[in-house]
Amino acid sequence: MQYLPFPVTAEDDEAEVKKLAKKPEWEPHEAAWLATYRAYLEKSGSPFEVLPHNFGPGVGDRQYSLYDTRKGSGELRRMRRKEGLKSCPVCGSPVTGDLDHYLPRTNYPEFSIMRANLVPACTHCNSGVKRATVHGGEPRRFIHPYFDDWAGQEVWYVDVLPPFKAARFVPLGVPDLRAPRDEIVEFHLENVLGMQFQLSMATEWSSLPMQIKLRDTELSVASVTAQIHQELDVASASKGLNSWHAALYRGIQRNTDAIQYLRNEAIVAILPPGA
Repeated sequence: MQYLPFPVTAEDDEAEVKKLAKKPEWEPHEAAWLATYRAYLEKSGSPFEVLPHNFGPGVGDRQYSLYDTRKGSGELRRMRRKEGLKSCPVCGSPVTGDLDHYLPRTNYPEFSIMRANLVPACTHCNSGVKRATVHGGEPRRFIHPYFDDWAGQEVWYVDVLPPFKAARFVPLGVPDLRAPRDEIVEFHLENVLGMQFQLSMATEWSSLPMQIKLRDTELSVASVTAQIHQELDVASASKGLNSWHAALYRGIQRNTDAIQYLRNEAIVAILPPGA
């Protein structure tokens, strides 16, 4: 979850349509197709304001297939392998290397090769729980990395719920999100985080007491709290403000019971057998 600059200009996106329209099978659809692109940009890709366009029998299927024939091209490959990404811009996972259609091409085949609709993402986001979901009723929609500049700030955290030996991990929007961003973030989190997120959180959480033990000789509540703050700073810098790990540490630092648990577990880890 992060804000990204547009991958190309509007003129570059339109140029692809104009190039296709030189072929007889696409020429009759040029004007309407360009109009859908302009509406997308004007409405910031909003699924509540951008409606699928019916180009006639069979045209949507051909538009849908355009991405399949071009996804290995140098341009889309560069988008897929965008340099400088610390985590998935869609879900915050530590993995990148795929492209996700913001408005799914199942519903909006006219945007299958529109680069303003293609977002670098992890494979999980491209083929996982998000699937063909478009929105959840206004204003509940997905965060758009190219239009929602507020996604460049902290937008979520992971609430760690007891019993801490078998903790549950609940993703939540940060409390100071104003409407409608609070509902947008809630919907986004509900629809992009799946089993892999839960497994990753459980692994990181279970390893924390040993990490704390190795790095903290004092093991006071204050020193463990300071270490969690430091881990948050490291995760934010290395993986991104809204990465999975940054969100987890952001949640832990809010939870004094979780910090006390981690301290106690770290102490137990250094006690001699039978102590």
